[in-house]
Amino acid sequence: MRLHSSYIAMAFAIGAGLPVGANAQTSPQASEEPGVAPGSDGVEEIIVTAQRRDERLQDVPIAITAVTSARLEAVGVSDSSDLAVLTPALTAPATQNYFQPRIRGVGTLAFGPGIENPIATYVDGVYIASAPASLVSFADIARVEVLKGPQGTLFGRNATGGLVQIITRDPEPGLAGAFSAGYGNYEALTTNAYVSGGSDTIVADVAAVYSYQGEGYGRNFATNDDANRPTRDFAVRSKILLRPTDTTTVRLSGDYAASSGNYPTTRQYQNAVPVFGAPTHGSPWDANNDFPSRNKFRGGGGSLRIDQEIGAVRLMSITAYRKSTYYFQLDYDLTPTPALTVQHDEHDHQFSQELQLSSGPGSPITWVLGGYYFNAGGSLDPSLVKFYGPAVNPLAPVTAARFEGSQKTVSKAAYAQITVPLGEATNLTGGLRYTTEERRLDAMQTVTIANFLDIPSTFLKRKRFNKLTWRAAIDHKVTPDIMVYASWNRGFKSGGYNVSSPADDAYLPESLDAYEGGVKAELFDRRLRINPAIFYYDYKNLQVPFFTSTGQVGIVNGPSAKLYGLDLDFEYVPFRQLRFYGGLSLIHDEYGPYPNALFHIPIATGGNIQTTGDATGNRLPFTSKFSGNIGATYSTDLAGGNLALSGNIYHNSGFFAETDNLRRQRSYEQISASIGWNTQDDRFSIKLWGKNLTNEAVLVQLSGIQQGVGAAYQAPRTYGVTIGSKF
Repeated sequence: MRLHSSYIAMAFAIGAGLPVGANAQTSPQASEEPGVAPGSDGVEEIIVTAQRRDERLQDVPIAITAVTSARLEAVGVSDSSDLAVLTPALTAPATQNYFQPRIRGVGTLAFGPGIENPIATYVDGVYIASAPASLVSFADIARVEVLKGPQGTLFGRNATGGLVQIITRDPEPGLAGAFSAGYGNYEALTTNAYVSGGSDTIVADVAAVYSYQGEGYGRNFATNDDANRPTRDFAVRSKILLRPTDTTTVRLSGDYAASSGNYPTTRQYQNAVPVFGAPTHGSPWDANNDFPSRNKFRGGGGSLRIDQEIGAVRLMSITAYRKSTYYFQLDYDLTPTPALTVQHDEHDHQFSQELQLSSGPGSPITWVLGGYYFNAGGSLDPSLVKFYGPAVNPLAPVTAARFEGSQKTVSKAAYAQITVPLGEATNLTGGLRYTTEERRLDAMQTVTIANFLDIPSTFLKRKRFNKLTWRAAIDHKVTPDIMVYASWNRGFKSGGYNVSSPADDAYLPESLDAYEGGVKAELFDRRLRINPAIFYYDYKNLQVPFFTSTGQVGIVNGPSAKLYGLDLDFEYVPFRQLRFYGGLSLIHDEYGPYPNALFHIPIATGGNIQTTGDATGNRLPFTSKFSGNIGATYSTDLAGGNLALSGNIYHNSGFFAETDNLRRQRSYEQISASIGWNTQDDRFSIKLWGKNLTNEAVLVQLSGIQQGVGAAYQAPRTYGVTIGSKF
């Protein structure tokens, strides 16, 4: 099945107009709580905070995919790694379980202490720097906003390509709760619980999710154990909301998460011939590694947000602290031969403080002025590479390489943005942010010779980066329901050091100038919402990842790149019980002059030659020329309750996984579906669900090294049943 032409036809059909019948609908008022207004015969009214204040999605001159909790649940999106099936411009590779989102071709595959992604993750306004900690389980989510393009003014550093903003629900007065339990194939058990209660002055909630999987998606032939088994996953979150006066709101939030298992397991790619053994066969989820994969995450944090109205202005303060540890081990030669192993133990912590002053709701000119402080540290304790048997060179018998040390970051920024009306239908927006940041490296590299002689080297380095970023935009209401806009944004990702390769010089910041134009329209008495946008990116000094045969992973500066394309989101409601939604993304991407790119060229007898080559004009990793999704929900009364049917089809034209463009993920489709029934009072529900029903093997990692090619895949077909109860 190939859906490319059908998606384009669908988009043009929607843009040209669809036959609908409706009575006149007025736009519902924005709800006091950001999110979705009560249901109607038209499209959902979604309130977003993309400009750090509550606004209708259709009034914000930014390309945004906003997904409500109901849609996340219907499609089975349980954490941030699943978001791609609802956001065509987004892919979510995950090297060794590090969350590495990529929007419109912008992202990174490197990982390690202090290495942050150019797609920033925020939870309730708090930036999460650590990539393992950014993989958030959706326990009590109100909605998710995916902002496309640089957000360098209001969100700042490390939002070169956009951000994923997760907004949790606020507790409500009274007493309410929900519980669900599900069971699926691979002996998978999942439970969710939520309780909320209190008064108009103080209210609190607790949300928790726990999952356990008894079987892996595949087998490790060398050890006869499960491979690709996410054994346990637990997350708990709580929020206390205080309203001591009519002008003061205080939110105190805390969360903790823990997970363990060996998913995703890295294996030899397809029939690639390794140096130390035969190719790995079986399903994509099988492995043949003598050293078992393991991973373990523990982390959490807390935040205090205070919102205070002071006359005609508003003051906001967000104070947050987070801490996490992440351990993984893998067989680096990816064969049953004892040759190379990697053990990686990373510790991260961060403190942030943001103060923001903004205009009140009645101001004809909207403005925001803020300051941001960020202090973080990431360390290896340690990262250990061991060499055995055939991997030890008799002439230079290195038997271990140990990397210890930390990278510290202190970042300060001041920002301002103002939107001025030019008449009744036009607005002009301008914003600036200045960031100054210091990175410090304190690391030790120890090489062990013949298992007894240690040769240590120490490194102390420091570097400062300063950057001015901006936003300029103009929007115009053609009619009350149709807005057009154009913008110019500059974003940057800060430079830093590679703790596992401490002898390297600091890599420098990358920057991106984005030019975007779009339309936000609600048509046919608000039965159709369609939001197309076109963009052009001038991407400079790219931070390119590298993987070496001795276990080092990091970043070097590479070439420039040009990207341009179109993306579109839509929702269509022919009648109250039936809703269609979807989107598409078309991207042209290519590197500029890049004569010294890292290549891993296969050798017929096994392994790869690591060399340099010309990647000029090559495509960027994990970037698809076309991707799109279309979904639907239908509900009707049945047997004294309500029957709900949901389905989503996602198509991806495929992508290259590395700069050399030698290995490719083929095109694929993924289908998710569910059928559920609940009582009229919503006290009891039951749902049958399935994810990746096409059983596609989709790469989340593909890395060439001299010993072979490592690959890991998304989960295969999963299905099950969930029962729930509310009070």
